[in-house]
Amino acid sequence: MRAVRLAATVATAAVLLAGATACGSKGGSDNKAAADTKDAGSVPAGLTADPKAALTAAALVMQKAGNGKVAMTSPDPTSPGGAGTVDWKDPGKVALDVSSDMDGKKLKIRVIGADAYVGSDDATALQGKHWVKVPSSQEMGGAFVVMGQMTNPVAQLTIAAASGKLSKVAQEGVDGVQTTHLRAVEETATLVAGMTALTPEQRQSVQKTLEEDGKTLTVDFWLNDKQELVKYQEYGDTNGEAKAVTIKYSDLGKAGKTEAPAAGDLGSQADLLKLFG
Repeated sequence: MRAVRLAATVATAAVLLAGATACGSKGGSDNKAAADTKDAGSVPAGLTADPKAALTAAALVMQKAGNGKVAMTSPDPTSPGGAGTVDWKDPGKVALDVSSDMDGKKLKIRVIGADAYVGSDDATALQGKHWVKVPSSQEMGGAFVVMGQMTNPVAQLTIAAASGKLSKVAQEGVDGVQTTHLRAVEETATLVAGMTALTPEQRQSVQKTLEEDGKTLTVDFWLNDKQELVKYQEYGDTNGEAKAVTIKYSDLGKAGKTEAPAAGDLGSQADLLKLFG
């Protein structure tokens, strides 16, 4: 199996976990949202004029918000979606806490900076524990750390504004809210180089994964009338939009603090495969 566009992250982690299962998400691009314009409001001229200015302004708005709910969907059944919260106040220590359903197994993924954890509400799989810490030095743990970085909207908006070939696509409705749909076409290497919180090894891994979908990426952003990012989508030039992975942001600034699991609730890495049994 191979990973898919958006975060070399969600996809890479899913592929690795699926491989681990062998050893022992539904979703989509939400294209119909364009037709959903109920309760739509007007969009300020600032969002419709200059895409670079709009993305830059949105990055500032999202930085001020600092956190929010996140929902990830993928059309690829081997790359599960997930829903939860993300905190990006500190770009070097993004905190992600999501639940995911993979092959009928409900998993929890928690990332706090360079620390990654995989868990389950089914404590029987981990001898009474609920979490396993996965070192970022290992391939799986590194993939989850990258996952946290890829869900940082400020980084995505800033990199696109500075490096992408920008255009305005349309005014579109997303979940009943009127938005401005902007597009950035950028080189994969440029996107990865902008992820300064990653180690050189992680950036190399991310670039390799993303380039499986193409050396050029199309990144779409949907901004509401408050200049907030409400939807983000990314796909490579090899597979196209049909294989795009989507992230939606909501309840900005309202997410609680994500804490590391208690040391006493950590199981052994040797039990990790039991989560997929």
